[in-house]
Amino acid sequence: MSELRALIVGVSDYSKVRQKNLPFCVNDIGAVENAFAKGLNVNASNIYTCGKSGSVSGNDFIGALNQMSQITICDDTLLFYFSGHGGILSNEHHLVLSDTTMKTQEVIAYLENISAKNKVILLDCCMAGNFDVNNTAVFDIDSTADDFAGKGYAVIASSNATQLSYGHPEKSISLFTNFLCEALNNRFLIREGKKSLYEIKKLLFLYLEIWNKQNPKQMQNPIFRANMGGTIYFDFQEYTPYEIKQFHEETEDYIIYSVEPIHNGIAKRFRVQVILRKPFSFEEVSALNHEVIEKVKCADIYHNEITQRLWRNKSANLVFCYFGFDEDDMINANYICYTTWADETQDKNWWYKLHKNNEIINDIHFNFKPYYESHKEFIGMNTGTKDDLVSSTRVLITQMVTLAEQIIALYNEFINSTKSEQELADDISAIKPELDRLYFAEGNLAIPPKELKEWSEGCACLASTIHEFTFNYGLKFMSERTPENRKACMDITIARYYEDLENFKNLELTIRNR
Repeated sequence: MSELRALIVGVSDYSKVRQKNLPFCVNDIGAVENAFAKGLNVNASNIYTCGKSGSVSGNDFIGALNQMSQITICDDTLLFYFSGHGGILSNEHHLVLSDTTMKTQEVIAYLENISAKNKVILLDCCMAGNFDVNNTAVFDIDSTADDFAGKGYAVIASSNATQLSYGHPEKSISLFTNFLCEALNNRFLIREGKKSLYEIKKLLFLYLEIWNKQNPKQMQNPIFRANMGGTIYFDFQEYTPYEIKQFHEETEDYIIYSVEPIHNGIAKRFRVQVILRKPFSFEEVSALNHEVIEKVKCADIYHNEITQRLWRNKSANLVFCYFGFDEDDMINANYICYTTWADETQDKNWWYKLHKNNEIINDIHFNFKPYYESHKEFIGMNTGTKDDLVSSTRVLITQMVTLAEQIIALYNEFINSTKSEQELADDISAIKPELDRLYFAEGNLAIPPKELKEWSEGCACLASTIHEFTFNYGLKFMSERTPENRKACMDITIARYYEDLENFKNLELTIRNR
């Protein structure tokens, strides 16, 4: 069973090496212990701490690292935190202990080699951003998404390669550690019972951005680098998904195949799929449509608790029905027609507009699909087999995910201020042709069989989000958007990418178990 494990190191006593003592580092230890326990649910027995006496020798530090290496297993997550002096010796950054120094890059390399699936390295010391992370995550074709997502390590440093790290002016704690603990403890980051490393990092950086604007003489620009696939999701609390009720009814003339709630803040709405069991005229379909509406319009079916509170026990204002002749039509969205019914509270001039292939029959707005038969034939001829489609899709998706990780790493360096926005745009422009090729190839794959429908849609969604990375710093956005807007769009795309990757991982586990 996987565990969250933490090694917390705080060095306050520097009398042996004739450096200024840092008494607040002892307080950092307690604050981080509490934040790990309350903010990430790290079991107290899995937190190992060095420095409560103020002193941490080289032997203490190495012994703690060795102990973590011995007890950590491959599915664990390892958190490492250091607070103390840091500095440059012989052109390399070092962590300063009570009696010696350790090369920061060697400490990172040691932590990287510990068998835990993922590691988060937090450095609160001067010039902490003077480190490198080699390469970005590569999604190997022979690996599963479960193997890839969240695997690797991430480093968050309190300051860039030339800045000092300060104590908080009003608290007996380090400035960076104060904001780190606030981010870890923030309950608004919880999504479906989880917190993501990405959202924690994003909030931490926002806190420091605000600090820097208010304190230009004591600026700390945090640094983030990682070779991790996707991000880490920390299980924070029990989560029970909202259960959407199902509606299915069979009659001699038709089957109500599904009723989907698509309510919004101003109307209760349902999307209904109907299988016709006989070749009815559209006049007859109109009569059946009214019958279906009467059966579903008062259904208490919602997609979350908010819409349930809003629309419970109320009649639907809009019902959209989609008619086909078999289950394949429902799965492939191949309909002979779809209809709209609106009650008297709705603007029927809007909902009942007439264009080509439209007609109103018995107060039902019809949209006819004249290519139903040819579309059905096309689907039949172009539906792939499960094994071939999974194989072809994975070849493309693994390459696209690998490129996405490269783009995110480039963007991180822009946020780290080691790369200009124009350099970022140029770098993404160089990746764009290959990403375009893969994206269009994914869109031209065979139609999935019904057992792969949900998985295939998840892949398409992930591919689309990755392709969107090329827009945010493309020629159009660079000429028409502000830098702030481009950054906001990129942050939104990255967050959606991590969600889509997590969904892809879960869908892949589902099809592997079938």
